Amino acid sequence: MLAASLIPTEVPGVGVLNSAFEAVVDGLRSSILGFAEPEDTQAFHVPPVISRALLERLGYVDAFPNLLGTLHTFVGDNRRWRAVQAARLADGAPWHSEQTISDVVALPATCYHLYPLVAHQTLAQPVTMTAEASCYRHEGSSELGRLRSFRMREVVRIGGPDDVPAWRDEWLTRARTWFDGLGLKTSVEVATDPFFGDAARMMAPPQRQEELKWELRADLGTGQAQAIASANYHKDHFGGLFDIRTGGDVAHTACAAFGLERIVLALIAAHGESPERWPASVRGALGLGGTGR
Repeated sequence: MLAASLIPTEVPGVGVLNSAFEAVVDGLRSSILGFAEPEDTQAFHVPPVISRALLERLGYVDAFPNLLGTLHTFVGDNRRWRAVQAARLADGAPWHSEQTISDVVALPATCYHLYPLVAHQTLAQPVTMTAEASCYRHEGSSELGRLRSFRMREVVRIGGPDDVPAWRDEWLTRARTWFDGLGLKTSVEVATDPFFGDAARMMAPPQRQEELKWELRADLGTGQAQAIASANYHKDHFGGLFDIRTGGDVAHTACAAFGLERIVLALIAAHGESPERWPASVRGALGLGGTGR
Protein backbone atom coordinates (compact mmCIF):
# COMPACT_ATOMS: atom_id res chain seq x y z
CA MET A 1 0.00 0.00 0.00
CA LEU A 2 1.11 3.57 -0.77
CA ALA A 3 -1.26 5.04 1.83
CA ALA A 4 1.59 6.22 4.05
CA SER A 5 4.26 6.14 1.38
CA LEU A 6 5.61 9.66 1.83
CA ILE A 7 6.02 9.98 5.57
CA PRO A 8 6.59 13.59 6.69
CA THR A 9 9.35 14.43 9.13
CA GLU A 10 9.52 17.32 11.58
CA VAL A 11 10.94 19.48 8.75
CA PRO A 12 8.44 20.64 6.09
CA GLY A 13 9.23 19.42 2.60
CA VAL A 14 11.32 16.46 3.78
CA GLY A 15 9.82 12.99 3.73
CA VAL A 16 10.74 9.35 4.28
CA LEU A 17 9.63 6.94 1.54
CA ASN A 18 8.54 3.35 1.99
CA SER A 19 9.41 0.33 -0.16
CA ALA A 20 6.17 0.47 -2.16
CA PHE A 21 6.95 4.03 -3.21
CA GLU A 22 10.50 3.02 -4.13
CA ALA A 23 9.28 0.15 -6.29
CA VAL A 24 7.36 2.65 -8.41
CA VAL A 25 10.39 4.97 -8.58
CA ASP A 26 12.47 2.02 -9.81
CA GLY A 27 9.92 1.40 -12.55
CA LEU A 28 9.96 5.06 -13.61
CA ARG A 29 13.75 5.09 -13.67
CA SER A 30 13.96 1.96 -15.82
CA SER A 31 11.34 3.29 -18.22
CA ILE A 32 13.13 6.63 -18.73
CA LEU A 33 16.47 4.92 -19.24
CA GLY A 34 14.80 2.55 -21.70
CA PHE A 35 13.64 5.24 -24.06
CA ALA A 36 16.94 7.14 -23.71
CA GLU A 37 19.05 4.08 -24.58
CA PRO A 38 18.68 4.23 -28.41
CA GLU A 39 20.51 7.58 -28.40
CA ASP A 40 23.69 5.90 -27.13
CA THR A 41 23.24 7.84 -23.92
CA GLN A 42 26.17 8.03 -21.51
CA ALA A 43 24.98 7.38 -17.95
CA PHE A 44 26.61 8.84 -14.85
CA HIS A 45 26.18 8.79 -11.09
CA VAL A 46 26.53 12.23 -9.53
CA PRO A 47 26.74 13.33 -5.88
CA PRO A 48 24.14 15.45 -4.04
CA VAL A 49 26.64 18.30 -3.55
CA ILE A 50 28.44 20.51 -6.04
CA SER A 51 31.18 23.11 -6.07
CA ARG A 52 30.02 26.46 -4.69
CA ALA A 53 32.41 28.24 -7.05
CA LEU A 54 30.81 26.43 -10.01
CA LEU A 55 27.29 27.55 -9.07
CA GLU A 56 28.57 31.10 -8.60
CA ARG A 57 30.08 30.92 -12.09
CA LEU A 58 26.82 29.59 -13.53
CA GLY A 59 24.89 32.53 -12.08
CA TYR A 60 22.68 30.34 -9.89
CA VAL A 61 23.49 32.36 -6.78
CA ASP A 62 22.28 35.55 -8.47
CA ALA A 63 19.15 34.00 -10.02
CA PHE A 64 17.94 31.68 -7.23
CA PRO A 65 19.50 32.74 -3.90
CA ASN A 66 16.24 31.86 -2.10
CA LEU A 67 16.37 28.23 -3.25
CA LEU A 68 20.06 27.50 -2.71
CA GLY A 69 21.05 25.33 0.23
CA THR A 70 24.55 26.13 1.51
CA LEU A 71 26.70 23.82 3.64
CA HIS A 72 28.60 25.15 6.62
CA THR A 73 31.08 23.55 8.97
CA PHE A 74 33.21 24.33 12.02
CA VAL A 75 36.82 24.96 11.04
CA GLY A 76 38.30 25.88 14.42
CA ASP A 77 40.52 23.75 16.62
CA ASN A 78 39.66 21.78 19.77
CA ARG A 79 40.42 24.76 22.00
CA ARG A 80 38.02 27.01 20.12
CA TRP A 81 35.30 24.35 20.17
CA ARG A 82 35.61 24.01 23.94
CA ALA A 83 35.04 27.77 24.19
CA VAL A 84 31.92 27.49 22.02
CA GLN A 85 30.66 24.63 24.20
CA ALA A 86 31.32 26.61 27.37
CA ALA A 87 29.31 29.53 25.99
CA ARG A 88 26.43 27.17 25.18
CA LEU A 89 26.39 25.85 28.74
CA ALA A 90 26.78 29.26 30.34
CA ASP A 91 24.20 31.32 28.45
CA GLY A 92 22.65 29.13 25.74
CA ALA A 93 24.76 30.54 22.91
CA PRO A 94 24.07 28.80 19.56
CA TRP A 95 26.38 25.95 18.61
CA HIS A 96 26.56 27.21 15.02
CA SER A 97 27.78 30.73 15.76
CA GLU A 98 31.20 29.96 14.27
CA GLN A 99 30.18 27.79 11.34
CA THR A 100 31.84 28.80 8.06
CA ILE A 101 30.44 28.33 4.57
CA SER A 102 32.15 25.42 2.81
CA ASP A 103 33.36 24.98 -0.76
CA VAL A 104 30.34 22.78 -1.66
CA VAL A 105 26.61 23.48 -1.68
CA ALA A 106 23.54 21.26 -2.00
CA LEU A 107 22.94 20.30 -5.63
CA PRO A 108 19.88 22.14 -7.04
CA ALA A 109 19.76 20.46 -10.47
CA THR A 110 21.28 17.21 -11.72
CA CYS A 111 22.54 18.56 -15.05
CA TYR A 112 25.03 20.99 -13.47
CA HIS A 113 27.41 18.08 -12.90
CA LEU A 114 27.33 17.03 -16.58
CA TYR A 115 28.38 20.06 -18.62
CA PRO A 116 31.88 20.26 -17.06
CA LEU A 117 32.53 16.68 -18.25
CA VAL A 118 32.96 17.94 -21.82
CA ALA A 119 34.46 21.35 -21.03
CA HIS A 120 37.07 22.68 -23.50
CA GLN A 121 36.16 20.03 -26.07
CA THR A 122 35.13 20.18 -29.70
CA LEU A 123 32.47 17.54 -30.29
CA ALA A 124 32.48 15.59 -33.54
CA GLN A 125 28.81 14.71 -33.03
CA PRO A 126 26.04 15.49 -30.53
CA VAL A 127 26.42 13.97 -27.08
CA THR A 128 23.58 12.70 -24.88
CA MET A 129 24.14 12.12 -21.15
CA THR A 130 21.91 11.16 -18.26
CA ALA A 131 22.13 11.12 -14.48
CA GLU A 132 19.90 11.06 -11.44
CA ALA A 133 20.58 12.94 -8.24
CA SER A 134 19.09 13.82 -4.91
CA CYS A 135 18.60 17.57 -5.28
CA TYR A 136 17.79 20.28 -2.77
CA ARG A 137 15.83 23.51 -3.13
CA HIS A 138 14.67 25.55 -0.18
CA GLU A 139 10.96 25.50 -0.97
CA GLY A 140 8.91 27.91 1.08
CA SER A 141 5.71 25.86 0.99
CA SER A 142 4.69 22.58 2.62
CA GLU A 143 2.18 21.80 -0.16
CA LEU A 144 2.21 18.17 -1.25
CA GLY A 145 4.92 17.75 -3.89
CA ARG A 146 6.86 20.86 -2.83
CA LEU A 147 9.76 18.81 -1.52
CA ARG A 148 13.04 20.36 -0.47
CA SER A 149 14.86 17.08 -1.04
CA PHE A 150 13.82 15.22 -4.19
CA ARG A 151 15.23 13.09 -6.99
CA MET A 152 15.62 14.43 -10.48
CA ARG A 153 16.43 12.26 -13.49
CA GLU A 154 17.80 14.37 -16.34
CA VAL A 155 18.75 13.64 -19.92
CA VAL A 156 21.06 16.26 -21.46
CA ARG A 157 21.83 16.94 -25.11
CA ILE A 158 24.91 18.86 -26.26
CA GLY A 159 25.20 19.62 -29.96
CA GLY A 160 24.68 22.23 -32.64
CA PRO A 161 21.95 24.89 -32.92
CA ASP A 162 20.04 22.83 -35.49
CA ASP A 163 20.17 19.54 -33.59
CA VAL A 164 19.43 20.59 -30.01
CA PRO A 165 16.06 22.41 -30.34
CA ALA A 166 14.67 19.50 -32.37
CA TRP A 167 15.93 17.09 -29.69
CA ARG A 168 14.20 19.13 -26.97
CA ASP A 169 10.92 19.12 -28.88
CA GLU A 170 11.15 15.37 -29.49
CA TRP A 171 11.68 14.69 -25.78
CA LEU A 172 8.74 16.90 -24.91
CA THR A 173 6.54 14.81 -27.20
CA ARG A 174 8.08 11.58 -25.92
CA ALA A 175 7.44 12.52 -22.30
CA ARG A 176 3.82 13.43 -22.92
CA THR A 177 3.21 10.17 -24.80
CA TRP A 178 4.79 8.27 -21.91
CA PHE A 179 2.60 10.02 -19.35
CA ASP A 180 -0.48 9.31 -21.47
CA GLY A 181 0.48 5.63 -21.36
CA LEU A 182 0.71 5.84 -17.57
CA GLY A 183 -2.81 7.23 -17.42
CA LEU A 184 -1.71 10.72 -16.37
CA LYS A 185 -3.54 13.73 -17.72
CA THR A 186 -0.89 16.36 -18.32
CA SER A 187 -0.95 19.87 -19.68
CA VAL A 188 2.01 21.23 -21.63
CA GLU A 189 2.73 24.85 -20.77
CA VAL A 190 5.36 27.44 -21.56
CA ALA A 191 7.05 28.27 -18.26
CA THR A 192 9.87 30.20 -16.68
CA ASP A 193 12.31 29.24 -13.98
CA PRO A 194 11.55 30.71 -10.53
CA PHE A 195 14.01 33.61 -10.86
CA PHE A 196 14.39 35.81 -7.78
CA GLY A 197 14.74 39.58 -7.41
CA ASP A 198 16.02 41.54 -10.40
CA ALA A 199 16.67 38.28 -12.27
CA ALA A 200 12.90 37.69 -12.47
CA ARG A 201 12.44 40.99 -14.29
CA MET A 202 15.40 40.54 -16.61
CA MET A 203 15.44 36.82 -17.40
CA ALA A 204 11.89 35.49 -17.12
CA PRO A 205 10.27 37.50 -19.98
CA PRO A 206 12.75 36.45 -22.71
CA GLN A 207 12.68 32.85 -21.49
CA ARG A 208 8.92 32.81 -21.90
CA GLN A 209 8.89 34.76 -25.18
CA GLU A 210 11.41 32.41 -26.78
CA GLU A 211 9.63 29.34 -25.36
CA LEU A 212 12.86 27.98 -23.90
CA LYS A 213 11.14 26.08 -21.08
CA TRP A 214 8.13 23.78 -21.37
CA GLU A 215 6.59 22.02 -18.39
CA LEU A 216 4.34 18.99 -18.22
CA ARG A 217 1.98 19.55 -15.33
CA ALA A 218 -0.35 17.15 -13.54
CA ASP A 219 -2.57 17.07 -10.46
CA LEU A 220 -0.82 15.54 -7.45
CA GLY A 221 -4.04 15.22 -5.48
CA THR A 222 -4.18 18.81 -4.27
CA GLY A 223 -6.43 20.09 -7.03
CA GLN A 224 -3.60 22.27 -8.31
CA ALA A 225 -1.30 21.10 -11.07
CA GLN A 226 2.45 20.97 -10.52
CA ALA A 227 5.29 20.33 -12.94
CA ILE A 228 6.29 16.67 -13.04
CA ALA A 229 8.70 17.05 -15.97
CA SER A 230 10.18 19.76 -18.16
CA ALA A 231 12.00 20.14 -21.46
CA ASN A 232 14.44 23.04 -21.60
CA TYR A 233 16.56 24.69 -24.29
CA HIS A 234 19.53 26.70 -22.98
CA LYS A 235 20.81 27.95 -26.35
CA ASP A 236 24.61 28.48 -26.08
CA HIS A 237 24.62 29.44 -22.37
CA PHE A 238 26.44 26.37 -21.05
CA GLY A 239 28.44 25.87 -24.23
CA GLY A 240 29.91 29.34 -23.79
CA LEU A 241 30.55 28.98 -20.07
CA PHE A 242 32.39 25.67 -20.50
CA ASP A 243 34.01 26.32 -23.89
CA ILE A 244 32.22 23.42 -25.60
CA ARG A 245 32.18 23.60 -29.38
CA THR A 246 30.70 21.72 -32.31
CA GLY A 247 32.89 22.40 -35.29
CA GLY A 248 33.50 26.12 -35.27
CA ASP A 249 30.38 27.00 -33.27
CA VAL A 250 29.69 27.26 -29.57
CA ALA A 251 27.65 24.22 -28.56
CA HIS A 252 23.98 24.49 -27.63
CA THR A 253 22.40 22.41 -24.88
CA ALA A 254 19.00 21.16 -23.80
CA CYS A 255 17.69 18.89 -21.07
CA ALA A 256 14.64 16.83 -20.22
CA ALA A 257 14.05 16.63 -16.46
CA PHE A 258 11.77 14.29 -14.52
CA GLY A 259 10.78 14.77 -10.87
CA LEU A 260 10.48 11.18 -9.68
CA GLU A 261 8.65 11.74 -6.40
CA ARG A 262 6.15 14.07 -8.05
CA ILE A 263 5.42 11.56 -10.79
CA VAL A 264 4.64 8.89 -8.18
CA LEU A 265 2.33 11.32 -6.37
CA ALA A 266 0.58 12.04 -9.69
CA LEU A 267 0.13 8.29 -10.24
CA ILE A 268 -1.39 7.92 -6.77
CA ALA A 269 -3.77 10.80 -7.49
CA ALA A 270 -4.79 9.22 -10.79
CA HIS A 271 -5.02 5.54 -9.84
CA GLY A 272 -5.25 5.27 -6.06
CA GLU A 273 -2.95 4.22 -3.25
CA SER A 274 -2.71 0.51 -4.11
CA PRO A 275 -0.35 -0.16 -7.03
CA GLU A 276 -1.63 -3.75 -7.25
CA ARG A 277 -4.97 -2.26 -8.33
CA TRP A 278 -3.56 0.12 -10.92
CA PRO A 279 -4.42 -0.61 -14.59
CA ALA A 280 -2.51 -3.58 -15.96
CA SER A 281 -1.00 -1.38 -18.69
CA VAL A 282 0.47 0.96 -16.09
CA ARG A 283 1.80 -1.86 -13.94
CA GLY A 284 3.34 -3.48 -17.01
CA ALA A 285 4.99 -0.24 -18.14
CA LEU A 286 6.58 0.14 -14.69
CA GLY A 287 7.56 -3.51 -14.31
CA LEU A 288 5.33 -3.99 -11.29
CA GLY A 289 3.86 -7.32 -12.45
CA GLY A 290 0.37 -8.56 -11.72
CA THR A 291 -2.79 -7.99 -13.66
CA GLY A 292 -4.21 -4.83 -12.12
CA ARG A 293 -7.77 -3.85 -12.83
